Amino acid sequence: MNTEQLLTLGNRVDYQNVRSYLEAHGWNRIPSRRLQAAIYRSSRAPAVEVQVPLDRDLIDYGEAMVAVARRIAEHEQRPAESILRDLLRPRRDLHRFALEGAETQDGGIHLENGLSLVNGVRKALLSSACSIKRPGTTFHPRMSLADAEAFLRECRLGQTEVGSFVLTVEAPLDVAPHRSVQEESFGRRASLLLLRSVGHVASAVRAGEPGRVLEPAQGEPVVSANLCEALVEMMPPDESADLRLRSSWSPLLPVEPQVPSEVHVDRNMYEAIEKLSHQLRPSRGAQPNQFVGRVVELMGEPGEQGQVEGAVVLQAQVEDELLKVRVLLGAADYRQATAAHLTQRYVTVRGILRRGSRVHQLEQASHFELVGT
Repeated sequence: MNTEQLLTLGNRVDYQNVRSYLEAHGWNRIPSRRLQAAIYRSSRAPAVEVQVPLDRDLIDYGEAMVAVARRIAEHEQRPAESILRDLLRPRRDLHRFALEGAETQDGGIHLENGLSLVNGVRKALLSSACSIKRPGTTFHPRMSLADAEAFLRECRLGQTEVGSFVLTVEAPLDVAPHRSVQEESFGRRASLLLLRSVGHVASAVRAGEPGRVLEPAQGEPVVSANLCEALVEMMPPDESADLRLRSSWSPLLPVEPQVPSEVHVDRNMYEAIEKLSHQLRPSRGAQPNQFVGRVVELMGEPGEQGQVEGAVVLQAQVEDELLKVRVLLGAADYRQATAAHLTQRYVTVRGILRRGSRVHQLEQASHFELVGT
């Protein structure tokens, strides 16, 4: 971002937000003879001082704010642009989900991988919000709780940032518009649980102790299968990138020092996290169920009799999720699947669902039919 763009952001920043940010991050105000500026000094070494302008009518107000942001950024070792964007939305926590690998070095990402990242982030936020409402639950069969859905509706996508591919999400402090910020904040609790849970999973897997996730000790968060599935969905199919989750907190609510602000999920952890997602789901008998969906991919080939048969991929509703489900079909059923794909009609099929990472398998498939026939 060039100087002119930074200046535009600086002019939009409210100095009251800057003061709240500094005070929440441990900076102390020190005496000043200047009526139009407040001086703050960092409490963490090396000591740094900033002068915050207190009059928005000052000619150089925007330049002064950029200077403040640069001093804070130097102290916190992150970009000044990131600081300015945090100051523009003080009632929101910002979460940055970055994929770091060869594919994303230029800041771009393949469309399908980007969509998977967005879907995974959505599921992670929703599962954390559900875990606030239902603490101790390792699997949420339906993530349709009112407060959790309201929290998700208030989340916004922010601008991407320089570096690897970074998806920025602005999460509200709360879903109740008239609640005081001094009261317990549902949104902040959901955001904190997300960081703590992902950090716990990464720490346990990195230490070679994934069992700690299944049986957490006192003080450790209870992780849900939904969150682990969300992390798996965020990863590229070829496992070519690491995932970095970095959060900055609204200055209106303090954050305890032990709460992590950054979590790094290595690419070699994905297999273990996927295994955890299966283990955290309640075990059920392998009973066939009926599924309804649309054919989104045809993968068949001519068989011994010259007729096309083989795999198709359905997008099917499973509980409260839309999943891609791979089904093996004989020639007659494959013809029906082809017709359904061409006409965008729904199909129904019976079988046993075996969950995978992105595409799931339907075993013992039978009764494949077009809906309405």
